[in-house]
Amino acid sequence: RKAHTMPPEKKEIVKSLEGWASEWVLPLLKPVEQCWQPQNFLPDPSLPHEEFSHQVKELRERTKELPDEYFVVLVGDMVTEDALPTYQTMINNLDGVKDDSGTSPSPWAVWTRAWTAEENRHGDLLRTYLYLSGRVDMAKVEKTVHYLISAGMVSVSLFFIFYL
Repeated sequence: RKAHTMPPEKKEIVKSLEGWASEWVLPLLKPVEQCWQPQNFLPDPSLPHEEFSHQVKELRERTKELPDEYFVVLVGDMVTEDALPTYQTMINNLDGVKDDSGTSPSPWAVWTRAWTAEENRHGDLLRTYLYLSGRVDMAKVEKTVHYLISAGMVSVSLFFIFYL
């Protein structure tokens, strides 16, 4: 049984859009050197200890009055970002998109890898921010992520995009 197959007519549509994706989607990808990085928004650990500690203290001061509901949403976002390898694996196995080697020049494969790299930065920023805030039990969050990724999952949104 072959997983993640599409009916031939849907595969044909995805393949027929490769030129469009190359022309209109891939140019939207910024070169890595032009992209923001999580460190741009976090305390700078390369500073002397006192300055770094002061920046962390300021971050904690700014977050201490935020409602718990904000942190629930941020944790949910971070967990979602951390599941991206699962999403990318699923996309890489779809007919018409296939990226068996992880280096395919297909515009869909190039976009998927770049999208995963972009989303990974979001997760890195959220994780570090939540950790430094001191407001979240990161051990429980990390266990949740571990369970999620190791159990595997199907992203409903990707299912609808590619199969309906």
